[in-house]
Amino acid sequence: MKRLALIAAVVFTTITINSCRQADEVLSPDEMATLQKVRDTSKVTLPNNEAGTLNTDNGTTAPSDLEGEIVPPPKK
Repeated sequence: MKRLALIAAVVFTTITINSCRQADEVLSPDEMATLQKVRDTSKVTLPNNEAGTLNTDNGTTAPSDLEGEIVPPPKK
């Protein structure tokens, strides 16, 4: 009897957790806009021939379409 109660509790808990879980792919409109801005910015800063590497050039970069002012990184 105890074994049956334990199995029922495990099944009930598993079903409850899976039914209450939100899908991973669901993003709010604000999150989608932020994700698109990040993708657009990465396309601007990375050259086409070096898309897999980071841009380590300390010179000036192309202006971005982001709203607001971009603050340069702090000096070491």
